[in-house]
Amino acid sequence: MKEDSKCFIKIENGIYEEITYKELEKRRKLINDYKQKKFIYIHGMLLEVSKKEYKDYYVEIERNRYSKRVLQKLQAVSIEELNTDEDMDDKQVIVDESNDLEFEVERKIEVEQLKEALRQLNSNENKLVKALFFERKTTREYAQIMGISHVAIIHQKERILKKLKKILKF
Repeated sequence: MKEDSKCFIKIENGIYEEITYKELEKRRKLINDYKQKKFIYIHGMLLEVSKKEYKDYYVEIERNRYSKRVLQKLQAVSIEELNTDEDMDDKQVIVDESNDLEFEVERKIEVEQLKEALRQLNSNENKLVKALFFERKTTREYAQIMGISHVAIIHQKERILKKLKKILKF
């Protein structure tokens, strides 16, 4: 980071002091409290945040990285990529907006089958599925809420997914 880059140090709730990165490094060497401070990098600047904000920010970053890796494995192509394809210089992508009735019917059947499979889960299993897949909580967050180990939640999740797979006969 450049020595003259801006850094914002939290003085009190909602009030920040603007210093340079060079000044921050000096303070880190001289003042012990500064070694413990957490910062996030935003638009070429550092912003001091709480430990929870820092953790949440990097959990989201990791979640996005994971999603990108999954999409790369699936070789997914976005509409934006299609529209900017170099081979399509003067051509436009035409989107078929007609409804595929067969696809919609199959999708509705699959959704109904999944709903029925979820109804066969017990209360604790339903809570876990709801938290992880509908509320998008991480296994660590849910483990903390339930007061049990992260590993236990992972095992429960795997067991429930196997149970659903068996019910849905995949």
